[in-house]
Amino acid sequence: MRPKMPILLYCVDRELLSATAFALRLQPYDVTAINDSRSAAAVMMASHLACGILIHARQGDHAGRLIHRLLETDLHVPLLLVDRAGDLAPVRYADIVLYGRNTSMAHILGALNVLCARKHGPRSAA
Repeated sequence: MRPKMPILLYCVDRELLSATAFALRLQPYDVTAINDSRSAAAVMMASHLACGILIHARQGDHAGRLIHRLLETDLHVPLLLVDRAGDLAPVRYADIVLYGRNTSMAHILGALNVLCARKHGPRSAA
């Protein structure tokens, strides 16, 4: 059996965080689910993660600003931004961005497959 790939899942909405983490744990992922941006940044800086997933769930909440702060840090982890609220401007720091409430788990899993297949290392400046 293949070892599970470590990923970080960040979302302020606890219900969405729990449901998404549960679904991802059914796949080949070892999920660290966090709803605090400082803890998420610390885990991303200190761990060898295959990927980080940042979910913005509601329009106008403070999570959008926190996600921008996380994305602007010097991370060497591939990042998937899931903007379910649709109010974050296109973010050049994320490797893949999924927009809209209709973003399904299939979309997230497809994006994860692409990101986790990439080689790790410092991201090039865009």
